[in-house]
Amino acid sequence: MAQVEKTVDNLGRVVLPIKFRNQLGIKNNSKVFLFLEENAIRITPVEGICILCCKHSYENQEVRLCSICIERIKNIQ
Repeated sequence: MAQVEKTVDNLGRVVLPIKFRNQLGIKNNSKVFLFLEENAIRITPVEGICILCCKHSYENQEVRLCSICIERIKNIQ
C-alpha cells in the first residue's frame, strides 16, 4: 500500500497526490464518497461504486449495482 504524509490545512483540507488521483480516475471537480472506517478515512470516486454496498465497482453503467449485490438481490425470497 502506498503511503504519503500530508498536512491538513486550517480549513481541514488535504491535497490528494496526483499519483493517487490518476490511479483512481479522480479528475478536477470529480465527486467522491468519504467513509469513516474505524481509525481511517476512505475516499472513493462516486463513479463506479455500487449504490447498495459502496464497496465494490459496478459493471452495469445504468444500474450502479455490483455483481455481489445483484446476486444477493436475486437470492432474496
